[in-house]
Amino acid sequence: MQAASQAGLVVVVSAGNYGTNTTTGLVGYAGITSPGNAPSALTVGAASAQDTIARGDDRIASYSSRGPTWYDGLAKPDVVATGTQLVSNAAKSGTLYASYPALIVGADYIKLSGTSMAAGVTSGVVALMIEANRSQMGPGYLTPNAVKAALQFSAVPVHDDAGTSYDNLTQGAGEVARACRPRR
Repeated sequence: MQAASQAGLVVVVSAGNYGTNTTTGLVGYAGITSPGNAPSALTVGAASAQDTIARGDDRIASYSSRGPTWYDGLAKPDVVATGTQLVSNAAKSGTLYASYPALIVGADYIKLSGTSMAAGVTSGVVALMIEANRSQMGPGYLTPNAVKAALQFSAVPVHDDAGTSYDNLTQGAGEVARACRPRR
């Protein structure tokens, strides 16, 4: 992972889905493991958009792993992104498609939740950042650290039902700004 980052690649990884203890049902900390514990990785937790467009009702998903990282105690995740109830292309020959028919949307899609879905959303935002940067400033201008810093700087804090901002080990810098198409 470090070698990929040093080569100029932005490595986006999920924080993991260990946010809630399966035995007690309580939210816990120190659930981020490999590869999310890599310092060079852009580690992404999951938020729930509550099926609305407005951001004010977004909440951190209970399943989203919280920092610090297991073993070395790094402050992660770096950011969170929408990861709950997202519709994506379905692998029709896959186990999820066969085992969970209630998740199928139409014939070609499936609705899933998880930090992996949030990492996919963030990867799309990163791709748009790099594309916009290349057209404006030339190739190679944004380093992986610059991408991470820009996402963290522009992140929007997420608040719980009482209006209190989640702590940094739960949401990192906050929720990534939603992408929009650059003007031409």
